Amino acid sequence: MKMIMHGDGHGGVHYHDGFLNVNGIFEERFNIVLTNPPFGANVEDSDIIEESHVVVPEDVEERYKAEYGSLYQEATDRVKAAIGKSILSLFNLPKSDKIKTEILFIERCLALLKPGGRLGIVLPEGIFNNPSLAYVREYCEDRAFIRAVISLPQETFLSSKASVKASLLFVQKFTVEDRIKFETLKAHTLAETEMRYGNQKSKLKEAIANKKAVKEEKDKAKKALKEFEDLIAKEARTLLKERFNYPIFMYEAEHVGISSTGEADYNELYPNDNMPPGCEKTCLEHYREFCNNYYSIEQDN
Repeated sequence: MKMIMHGDGHGGVHYHDGFLNVNGIFEERFNIVLTNPPFGANVEDSDIIEESHVVVPEDVEERYKAEYGSLYQEATDRVKAAIGKSILSLFNLPKSDKIKTEILFIERCLALLKPGGRLGIVLPEGIFNNPSLAYVREYCEDRAFIRAVISLPQETFLSSKASVKASLLFVQKFTVEDRIKFETLKAHTLAETEMRYGNQKSKLKEAIANKKAVKEEKDKAKKALKEFEDLIAKEARTLLKERFNYPIFMYEAEHVGISSTGEADYNELYPNDNMPPGCEKTCLEHYREFCNNYYSIEQDN
């Protein structure tokens, strides 16, 4: 109703579970996705896809079929085929029977983008620096260019009863050509690293397969093999980053337009009438300068 009162609300507002394809919301449809997903809650294995979540009136379905064709049909068919299953079954990132909503939203938003599409998302800073979430960061790195990270003040969302420190993440999904280049380089770096440790791995595998070896020796060899595989993965990832290298804009903001009590405050994010005293360049202006130094104007646009 608020959207309608402010001049929108009739042309594209969808009230439904954002993790599921429905109406015109489906994979690889959008050029730009902007979102502030909910933090801290979990999506669990018990969260089941029900028929009421994905079924729309026949006339609505026919309209979307006519507008989007096979892409829409395939997207809705995937979700309909999962009725009765967990929402987690539609995603790759979950490693257990529950996962934080903000992590699942990263995968969802990347999936919604067309190749070359751009995403701006608000995320808790743990996503960027928690060692246990390295797999989430690698998931992003494997699918998109990290264009910018803007660290927000601790008090940004205090007026909304949220004390978590957050950052803005901006990424650009790989084009088909980017994805091929990345995957080829990833395979080469892994093979190169595997070759470097090939002899050690072969000896450990022989020790594990040795029928005469005692259990303690085999267990020791299995542990050593797992450590080698972890080392190979880590070194291959480091080598991949060195060879698939590009600049990332990073900025730590102190004033973002809202105080801890929810009142208007100085804003250094973009040119406006309430910039902090002495602020010669806003975050946006620094970013444009950064792009002019590292990218062509055409690529930035």
